[in-house]
Amino acid sequence: MSIVDLTSMGEAQTQLRKEINERLARLQDEHSDYCFQCAKCTSGCEAHKLLELEPHRMVALLKRGLIDEMMNSDVIWACMSCFKCRERCPQKVAPVEILFALKNLAVASGKQIPGNYTAWLQSVLSIGLLQEVKSVSTRDNKTKTRADLGLPDASKPTDPMKFQTMLSKLAVEKV
Repeated sequence: MSIVDLTSMGEAQTQLRKEINERLARLQDEHSDYCFQCAKCTSGCEAHKLLELEPHRMVALLKRGLIDEMMNSDVIWACMSCFKCRERCPQKVAPVEILFALKNLAVASGKQIPGNYTAWLQSVLSIGLLQEVKSVSTRDNKTKTRADLGLPDASKPTDPMKFQTMLSKLAVEKV
């Protein structure tokens, strides 16, 4: 279901809008009202190229207070967290932070998380990485490891229980 379908009947949620803007102001002195819809954030968005996420439209929907419409859409989960939107914005509005806030609100309100997010979270909690470190095959069918490619070893948490506790604490603080 697309956001466009949902916004035609949406009601503004001014309190949630205010909470998100307060969170943005605490993080980086950002506010969605500073956005003037230049779409520079969207022009650099990796998810826009593949998944049609339009960060400037997400900011516009936040400005209108259409929070539920965004939380009920799978679009918020398309963000790749590359932070290019933050880098490109002349007004220092970070759509990525808005999307983080929306994801946190969606999870806190019990919305279903799409795709493999749950599996990724389990992987991060259990091994400290999204997936195990893998070797790659070259064009001539030779297997290369990170060391073969001159890359450093991927570090994992040394104390998994301490890592899980810290990650859980951070997750609760951000919601």
